[in-house]
Amino acid sequence: MGAAPGRTAPAGLDARERRVLNPRPYRVFRKRWSASEAKAGAVVVLLLALLAGWVAWRGARPDPALFADPALLAKGTAAVPETEGRKAPDGIAFASGGGAAAPPAAAAAAPADRGALPAALAAEGWSEGPVARFDAENLYVKINGRADFFLARGFRALTFVTLSGPGGAAVDLELYDLGSAENALGAFVAEKPPDARAATERGTSWYLARNALFLARGTSYLRAIGSDESPAVLARLAALRKAFEAGIAAGEKPWTASLFGDALGLPQDRLLYTAENAFSFGFARNVTSATLDDGETELFVLPAGDEAKARELAAKLEEGFLSYGSKVEAAGAAWVKDQYLETYARTLAAGTMVVGVKGAADPAKAAGLLAKLEKAVRALPPEVARKAAAGPPPGAKPKGGGYE
Repeated sequence: MGAAPGRTAPAGLDARERRVLNPRPYRVFRKRWSASEAKAGAVVVLLLALLAGWVAWRGARPDPALFADPALLAKGTAAVPETEGRKAPDGIAFASGGGAAAPPAAAAAAPADRGALPAALAAEGWSEGPVARFDAENLYVKINGRADFFLARGFRALTFVTLSGPGGAAVDLELYDLGSAENALGAFVAEKPPDARAATERGTSWYLARNALFLARGTSYLRAIGSDESPAVLARLAALRKAFEAGIAAGEKPWTASLFGDALGLPQDRLLYTAENAFSFGFARNVTSATLDDGETELFVLPAGDEAKARELAAKLEEGFLSYGSKVEAAGAAWVKDQYLETYARTLAAGTMVVGVKGAADPAKAAGLLAKLEKAVRALPPEVARKAAAGPPPGAKPKGGGYE
């Protein structure tokens, strides 16, 4: 058995070693193929093909109850609408045709709580599907992997409904009750892409992103996701904005919106409210911040309750910034210079609150902005300061399930 040209085995090897270091890798040492092994392999391949086919078939026909209201399912009264050919927001196909039959009228359960959903959302040519309601304990059923985002922002309830329109068009509505205008606006800003331009009119902040509408009004945050960018869907989104503006109370304007607007002329869609762990500091709670036009400089304010606590909190924030920086003198004051980003931060006690700036490239310019914010905070009426110290009402807390 000669070696192939150019692939000679090393000299001095016995037959056993030559068999391992085969200079002719394409030669089979067995005298013949095993028919039994070939049959067994064919059976395994057939079983895998059947399993893949079943998974694909079952994936295209999920249990219709998956998209029904869990509260109604517990009572055995959920009805699932026909959803020919549509796709769920995450790309999973709804069941084609039929679905579970609706219960007799006499035995039908009371309709699900609509929350703040306006009464009439479907125009001519559109129809409204069944309403589903989720609380803190089962929110993960609807938005698995995103529940913590809303639970950290005062979440109380999610109301979900699908609008079906002409030509298979659809719009999924997710209306979140977040307990306060600060939380609703905070969720809105946190999810807004940097290049999206929001508008604020008559107590409503909103923007369009291709086939979707995002809106914050009062304690509510709306996500309306269309099936495509067709004229029918875009027209429905525009009508939905007007419907929610008319159907949801704007409530009281957040005091921080007036503060940053009056002091610095910043629109309220720039404000980011963080209920806890602001700047990754466990002690920093109820912080409202606003990023300036440069995309880096960030002004912030947080209530402390009284002047002594404000001084203590300002010192703790400075200590926190010093953990990755050093103290320097700039613009006639003491600043913390970030050792990695080469930016500046400073905190001040302003009455019963703390104001500060971080991420500033120019300490002189940042000092002027911080002085304006401090002046505006000190001019706040005492009742506003007391209300700010109390903070927004807490959201619902689920019992167990890893969200404690």
